[in-house]
Amino acid sequence: MSKTIKEQYKRYQLRHVAGQFYLLDMQQPGVPYKRPMELNEIGAEIWQMMAEGCTLEQVVGKLAEEYDAGEEDIRQDVLAFKKGLLTYGVEIGE
Repeated sequence: MSKTIKEQYKRYQLRHVAGQFYLLDMQQPGVPYKRPMELNEIGAEIWQMMAEGCTLEQVVGKLAEEYDAGEEDIRQDVLAFKKGLLTYGVEIGE
């Protein structure tokens, strides 16, 4: 049985410590230890929207409105963010 996207996101917790955001894998085996992924404020915002179930287009629309930026530029940034998650080993659906 496959996990739902929300269940997959629950594996990771976003923490804000000393002005920096960190994404922690709460199910890692411990050896080898995987350091938390550092995120900037916008990365944390993207993560939160994705974890709430927002689609790519919803994330793009909200960020474009909030930052008064072009949707295509934002879309490319969000896709790069998602690729960075995969590179770091954060595996989530869609």
